This record gives sequence, structure tokens and C-alpha cells, in this order.
Amino acid sequence: MSTESAGSFVDASAVSIQQKNAKHERKATLEEGAPAKLDQRWNWHDALYLLILVGLVVAMAVRYTPNLTGEVAGEWWDPLLNMWTMAWDTTTLLHAPTHLWQAQILYPNSRSLSFSENLLGEAILFAPFFLLTHNPVLAYNITFYLMFLLCGINMYIMARHYTGRPFAAFVAALIYAFAPYRLGQIDHIHIVAGEWMPLAFLYLDLSLEQGRWRHWILFALFYLLQLLSSIYYGIFLSYALLAFVLFRYAKPFVAQVRSNKGAYLKSLLSRGMRPAIVLTVMFLFLGILMAPYLASLSQGFTRSLDQTTNYSATLTDFGFAVPFNWLYGINDYHGMALPYDSEHYLFLGLVTIALTASGIILIFRQKLTVIRPYVWTGLVVLLFVFGPALHFSTPSGSTFVYAPSRFVGTTALPLVPPNIPLPWMLAYYILPGFAGLRVPARLIGVLLIVLALSSAYTVSWLQTMVSGKVVAKDKLQTPEERNISQRRARFLRLRRIAIQTLLVALPLAILLEALPAFLPVTAVPTGSAIPPVYRWLATHGDQQPIVELPMAGVDRNFETKNEAWYDYYAIYHAHPIANGWSGYRPPLTFYMSTLLMNFPSGPSLSIIKQYHIQYVVLHLQFYSPTIAHNLLAHMESNPDLRRVAEFGYDSVWQVI
Repeated sequence: MSTESAGSFVDASAVSIQQKNAKHERKATLEEGAPAKLDQRWNWHDALYLLILVGLVVAMAVRYTPNLTGEVAGEWWDPLLNMWTMAWDTTTLLHAPTHLWQAQILYPNSRSLSFSENLLGEAILFAPFFLLTHNPVLAYNITFYLMFLLCGINMYIMARHYTGRPFAAFVAALIYAFAPYRLGQIDHIHIVAGEWMPLAFLYLDLSLEQGRWRHWILFALFYLLQLLSSIYYGIFLSYALLAFVLFRYAKPFVAQVRSNKGAYLKSLLSRGMRPAIVLTVMFLFLGILMAPYLASLSQGFTRSLDQTTNYSATLTDFGFAVPFNWLYGINDYHGMALPYDSEHYLFLGLVTIALTASGIILIFRQKLTVIRPYVWTGLVVLLFVFGPALHFSTPSGSTFVYAPSRFVGTTALPLVPPNIPLPWMLAYYILPGFAGLRVPARLIGVLLIVLALSSAYTVSWLQTMVSGKVVAKDKLQTPEERNISQRRARFLRLRRIAIQTLLVALPLAILLEALPAFLPVTAVPTGSAIPPVYRWLATHGDQQPIVELPMAGVDRNFETKNEAWYDYYAIYHAHPIANGWSGYRPPLTFYMSTLLMNFPSGPSLSIIKQYHIQYVVLHLQFYSPTIAHNLLAHMESNPDLRRVAEFGYDSVWQVI
């Protein structure tokens, strides 16, 4: 009898001897945690569930961003940066791959692509559509929605392997792909893009268990794809995989060494050639990819513990869904308006939490040695989500890190106790990569794997409860025994109906808790709708460096995130720009912006000439009328500047 019919809860007196024997065999299999005993053959059910995932993603795109060629989901700054990044990756790798890291924005800093996510993994999907359509918005949207689909498909593959049940795998896919947390991260495509992590976990487990070439190669491929898609997730994944291996294989390894010693170690050496070759190639590629980031870290691109604390999870964060969540979203808290873009909306879904808790109990009760290490790994990940210290909430209770009540003047207020030090503090000083990470709360993206897998096991267990059949009683039963048997059979039928109803309702409930009432969208011009000044720059001045004014800095009237538009419009011309919105704003850029506040003063012109900036692009519409009038008068009277083009409020000035 297959695993699909395992776990029937029919009383022993109503089950045949053959069924009881099969039940004991299946229980032994579960206790050993051997996935090989599960039904791994895919069928039409699998095709149906994957097709439903495709339909859900298509419906999501049509419902929330119907204008795929002219608008993107989320607040403008990060999507605009991400569009520029993927366009830069595409064009540079095709025409000048050696200049990839010396990116177009934040001139004249070195390795400016390493100041944020490189998105090379997303560029693999973005590039074909961008090259075919020359529309970065359409290419971005297709890539964006493919992230959700791949998250669902790859989580389905992982859960299908460990449970052997298509429906359980489908529930896991829904949790992982459409979690309220993931939908709350629509501004950050590299946080949406957790699609390769489930397969990295799965194939590392298969590699260590079976040692086949294809498993090691696939593990290396999926690990590197995840690192290319998200440096954040790549670093988190690396340590999560290490924890998983220790929980999964440390005890059996020690037991084998103690019992067999030399013979076992010789066996490991003989089997070690495959992983040695594959992992050597993987780490060489990893070293090449991470070298620019390590160089930037060595030159000061690090995050302070104060920054890390601000972006760590607090306990109350798990009670907040993003404001546009249909069921649970709120727009203000204690009179404070909540933004759409925050790292503190960590609500996981009540259904998901219930399924996960049930799954963890079942996993430990049934001693599933294959899945149990994932639970321990998830607990470690959860511990790191809280960052350097455990806090209950911010002083205001709001999820907005920059809440007004968070500061007195320029002094940050302490977070609400208990303020218990956590392992992140130690990792920050010891483990590679942690000093460059600002948002511990993003580890929720890794934790979702454990939630989805544990939930899948709960669903699988529920399915076993409805798969058994009641066997007819012997005709020699007494009337009283027959009456008891009939009542038990009636109870089992009612229970089966209740569980089947619950199983049908689960996917709907999971989607309902994640459903957005709407998505905030940003309209983005393309083609002929691009401002004329950028079309002029595309055909003039070769590739000479430029600066655009106003330049964000100490002037709060023009915020740094507004420079994301400069990033985006740089897709349409080849000039390096001194401006730029990125994950890190280097000191030189901040210093330049301070001097350019008084443009065209002597020091501001001196630094422009020092770095061979040839053009100043002036946007008068971003200044007040008085400041715009005075600025224009000073520029017109300055002998070092000559106006070479004018387009309404936009003008281009050459530095002589």
C-alpha cells in the first residue's frame, strides 16, 4: 500500500490484519524519515497545481498592474534603481563586460555597482524582454511576476519531494510565493526573489545523502543563482545551509566515526572527489562575484549596529501586515500614518502559523529525521531575525523605523525592552558579510521555507486521515458490537467530510490572508515620453560625465530617493552621472552634494572640474521660484558655464 494511504485512524478492530501490517511498515518508514519511500512520480495533479500557480500570477499582474508597459508595483525609488541596474547589466555584459562594476551612477566612485544589489540573476530573465522590446518597464514587470511564479514552482518541487503529495506541495507553494511578507516587499525585487533557495536546500540534502554528480552540480547552480539574484539572501542562505547540514548530518557523522573510524573516513575520502570538484568551481565563481563587495567593505561600505538595530524585527512587527493588505492592513497607528514601504511588516498569516505549529508538533512526534533539521534551522533563523538584541517594539509601537517619536532632536531613543543581546551581535564582528547587512528582518524570506515545508506536512497528515477505508465487520458480531461499529463508521465518515472541507478551504484562506486590496504603483515614462533633455543627452557629448541639479544632500527639500529618477533616465543615455539613488551613498558623493548646494560657487565649480564633469543638467522645476530665478541668473553670468540646450524647465550647461 502506498504512502498516500498512510496513517489511517480507523480503530484496530475495524481494520484487517493486512492493513495493520501495512500501517506499521509505513510508521517505520516515517520514523526513519526516508523520502525514497514516498511517491515521487509526478502525474496530472502536479500539472494542474502548477497551472493554477501560473493562473494566479497572471491574475495578479492583470489585476494590480494592468498597464505593464507604463507602470510598476511599489513606491518609485527602488523599482527605478532596479530597472536601471538590470538594464545596465544587460547592455554592459553585451558590450563592455569588464566595466560591469564601474557603473554609470555615483561617478567618480569606484565599483559603484557594488553599493547595492547587482541583480545579475534577475537580469537573466530581464535581458531577453528588454532587448526585444527596448521597454525597461515591461521587461521589469515580466521579471517581477516571474519571481512569484518561480518561488511557487520551486517550493512546490521541494515540498513534493519531502511529502510525496501534490496537494500538500501546492499549499506550501502558496505560502512561500504569496506570503503577506513577500507581497509587502514589492518595492524590493531582490527580496521578492527568493526563488532558488528551496532548490538549494533540497539539492544540498540530496547531494550529501546520495552523492551523485547531478545533485552536486544542481546544488551549486541553484546556490549561485540565488546569490546572483540577491546578495542579501545569498549571505543568509549560506549560513542557513551550514546550520541545516550540522543539524541533519553531524550526529550520524559522529556515530559513524565512532563505530567505523578508519573505514568510514576512507569511504568519505573516496566519495569526496565529486563535491570537491564542484564546490571548488563554485567557490572560485563566488570569489569573483563577491570580490567587488569585499573591496567596498574594506573601504568603509559597512553598516553600523545602530542601523542594523533600526531594521531588526521587533516582537510587535509580526502583528503588522502591509497597509494595503485587504484583511489586516491599517493606514495609521496611534495617529501616525504608516508608509507602504517598510521593512517591519512581518505578518505571516494566521493560517500559516497554525499549519506550521501543527506541522512542527507532528514532525517531532513522528521523529521525521529528514524534515526535523529544517525546523531547527528555522529556529536559528528566527533568532537572527531580531538582530543584535531582542526588543518588544519601537517607542511608538509603530512599524515605521523613522517614526517622529523615535527621535529627540538627532538623538535616537532606545527601543522598548527587554533588550536581550542576541547572536547577531557576535556575528557582526566575526562572520564575513554581516557587517554589510542592514536589515536582519529580511531573514523572514528564508524562514518562509520552513513555514511552507512544515505546513505541507500538516496537510499531508490531514490527507492520510481521509485516505483509509472502513472494513466491514464479521457477520458473527453481536448486535451491540455491530451498533458500536456503525456509530464509529458514521463518525469516521463525518470526520472525513470535515477534513476534506478543511483541505479545500486552506488554499483559499491562505490566499485571502495575503490578498492586497490594491498595490501602490508608479507610472514610469518610456520611449517618446522620456523628457527631451535625456533624448538630447543620448545624442550629444559622447560619454562625458554629467551632474544633475538639484543634487540630493543636506537640502531636505530634495530627498536622496528622488535621485532614483536620475538612475532610471540614465538608461536612455550613456553619460556617467555624479548623482544616484543606491543602497549606499559614499562620502565623496555626499561631499560633492554639499558643495553643489551653492552652485555655481568657486568650490562647486572646482570639484566639478577636478573630476572632469563636462555637463550640468539643471531642473528648475525642483526649486522654489525665488531660488530658481537667482540660480539661473548666477549661472548665466558665470564665464565658466555655457548653456547648450534648453527644454522648458530643463537645460544643459557645458563646463568650460
